[in-house]
Amino acid sequence: MSRRTIASLALAFGAAGAILAQSTSPAFDVASVKRFQPPATGRPSDAIRLMPGGRLTAPSVTLRALITTAYAILDIEVDDAGRINADARYEIDARTRADVTADEARAMLRTLLAERFGLVTHRETRDLPVYAMSVVRDQPGKRLRRSGQECAPVQAPAGIPAPPPLPLPPPPAGQALLPSRVPPRCPAVFFSSTVGTHWSLREVTMGRFTERLIAALNRPVLDRTGLEGAFDIDLTFTADNPSVDSSDAPNAPALMTAIREQLGLRLESTRASVDVLVVDRVQPPSDN
Repeated sequence: MSRRTIASLALAFGAAGAILAQSTSPAFDVASVKRFQPPATGRPSDAIRLMPGGRLTAPSVTLRALITTAYAILDIEVDDAGRINADARYEIDARTRADVTADEARAMLRTLLAERFGLVTHRETRDLPVYAMSVVRDQPGKRLRRSGQECAPVQAPAGIPAPPPLPLPPPPAGQALLPSRVPPRCPAVFFSSTVGTHWSLREVTMGRFTERLIAALNRPVLDRTGLEGAFDIDLTFTADNPSVDSSDAPNAPALMTAIREQLGLRLESTRASVDVLVVDRVQPPSDN
């Protein structure tokens, strides 16, 4: 058998293997991908939801949100090297079997991104600046408390009345696909006043709290507290760019100081190996 014949057979088997691998990838039975057209008034939700009956909907979603949802990661864990148009939004409507799980729907969403957006990615471990969060002393601060069986009421800083609870809307149909996988059970309040920015969080793990800090600090935060279970957190601080329409400047401490004084936790700047999803190639979606 000649070398040319062997090479031809290798190419044939390689192509067949690629086709087989593509055909066995989890995929929606049918999927519609359209460029989002803003309505005359308002804007549809940007949530990605798995509806009863095996339908996935995303009325107004960015490509980065699709990627973070499909791979169950945070936005800061995606390096797109400027390849993604942050302003472009899409309308996704896909269907599959009725008993599909959230993890299966994520896998199908990854297939949709590869087929319709030409998304090609790879994983890298990079040495990056991070914050390591640890406990300052043996016991956490007074504003970090173990959660009870029932959701505790949210609180406001001293001297500031808590915002009135909003009327609960009817629960939306379906299940929201979130990067952190588990939707919160208890309410949370975030607001600003002349005192500063205030977070009143209920039944959050340290992992969920670090996700909140990552968004505020725009840097990975590693949980090294060793604290297991769920906590209630009340934190008042001055944001870097406070959005307070008042002549009175906020008098709360900076975020990292507030975390130490109020929660008994420490954020230390260091470097660590961080897993990053790198976008190698992506393109506008193919037509339906």
